[in-house]
Amino acid sequence: MPLYFFNIRDGYEVDEDEEGVELPDLEAARAEALATVEELRDQIPDADDIQLEITDDTGRRLLTVPFSRRSHGHRRR
Repeated sequence: MPLYFFNIRDGYEVDEDEEGVELPDLEAARAEALATVEELRDQIPDADDIQLEITDDTGRRLLTVPFSRRSHGHRRR
């Protein structure tokens, strides 16, 4: 099963996920990221510039989920 990492990016600073999570595919990783953002969004003040990015085990960015409520959906990178 692929290993996905969920990093929190705040501007240029990145809090890297060092453990990762094994999930069946990118859609499962996307669902996990969306659930995480929903859970954390209200706990983090001024989250407009924060993003949760999903990377693979090579460090390649696969998907970015913004914390901002103004954004609709997700952006692939």
